[in-house]
Amino acid sequence: MRIGFVELLLILLIASLTIGPSAALWVDRWLRRANRASAAAARRRAVQEAQRTAEREEVLQRFQKLSIVFTLAAVAALVWALVLRPIEAPPKAYTAPDHRQASGAAQAELSTDRREIWDLGGYQGVDCIRTRDGLVYAAAWNGSSLKKRTSDLVRTDGGNAAVILSVEGELTGFAFDAAGDLWLTVLTPAGGTLCRARHDSWGASVEQVVTQIDGAPLGALSAVEVGADGKVYFAVVGQESAEQGLESALRTELLAHTGTGAVYVYDPAARTVEQVVGGIAGASGLALDERTQTLYISDLGSRCIWSAAASARGLTAGGKGCQSSFSGLPGYPGTLALDEDSTLYISYRWASSSWLERHAGSTFLRGVALRLSESMQENLFSLPADGIRAEAVSTASGSWLWSFSGKPQGSSSALCPVENRVYFGIAGEKALYSVRV
Repeated sequence: MRIGFVELLLILLIASLTIGPSAALWVDRWLRRANRASAAAARRRAVQEAQRTAEREEVLQRFQKLSIVFTLAAVAALVWALVLRPIEAPPKAYTAPDHRQASGAAQAELSTDRREIWDLGGYQGVDCIRTRDGLVYAAAWNGSSLKKRTSDLVRTDGGNAAVILSVEGELTGFAFDAAGDLWLTVLTPAGGTLCRARHDSWGASVEQVVTQIDGAPLGALSAVEVGADGKVYFAVVGQESAEQGLESALRTELLAHTGTGAVYVYDPAARTVEQVVGGIAGASGLALDERTQTLYISDLGSRCIWSAAASARGLTAGGKGCQSSFSGLPGYPGTLALDEDSTLYISYRWASSSWLERHAGSTFLRGVALRLSESMQENLFSLPADGIRAEAVSTASGSWLWSFSGKPQGSSSALCPVENRVYFGIAGEKALYSVRV
């Protein structure tokens, strides 16, 4: 039987009227369940997101609290390290010295010709240079730290070198007496010592002569001179300890300016020690003029050279009997040396620091600088490669004769005039440099 179009429409109408309501109800129920499931899932996601947000906020708050605690701890540590931490030499206020005008001295530069540079091999630096019988002697040290440092006295003619003696610690100065004995200033972490090595036992034994004054250990010894009469003069930088070596003691006194440096004389015959001059802001160098019996003393912090009679006792720097012979120096003076014509050679360990002298009256800021690391302190006084390393002045006329400069970079730790040449020791260098005059 054939179904027509009208019959088909009637069948579909009857089916829709019969099945449609049930189908509509089923679709409605399915949509409602789907909506409820979606809403529940949305609520779960919202709860989870809220929980994650709360956890993030809690972690962030904890981090912020820890950051505040860490910042406060860092600030407290910084305040302690730079302001409150005790220091061995509390700074004293002083008046910064003036700078002199241009001296008009002839200019000379250290030689860079390798043929004129005397290589000392594996040594790390030179602290003192002397000449005797046409040979040059240098105190050279090795070792990465003072606690492991040994120093050798090296004799050289530029071609051959020989070790004369070795000492435990830092050999900061030495001088020959008329009998040929060696007098040495030696530093160890325990303190300074004035020693003697007899000419017939060089390298065999070093005798400790002076280790304390009035029951107190010697501080950092910087230089020694021996007079024709046998008396031995030696310089003590100041009240700073010698634990970290001469360079550290000098830098501490330069910042602190305690004015506790002094020069003493030891009489081997009477075995007595007397103070010649006190009140020096870093006694960093000595020279004895035998012809006039005058002692010249480097004052590191005051940038001047004091002069006093070798026979004087109990003087104060700047007081009666001890006046400044040369002042307003362009750098902080260290080692001194005299030639046969009584020309005084002055080495400069560091260039004059405008920051330091601008704050000469501020004990607070210099106290902060004293608490800085050694490398940071060095940046305050570093001697530039083209800076003045040394000068020469006539002690008779007071006229400036030479101004020495040139590479390599580093403080001038030693110098010694030999005929028409001046030899230099440069901190950290493994050679002796020279310049013709």
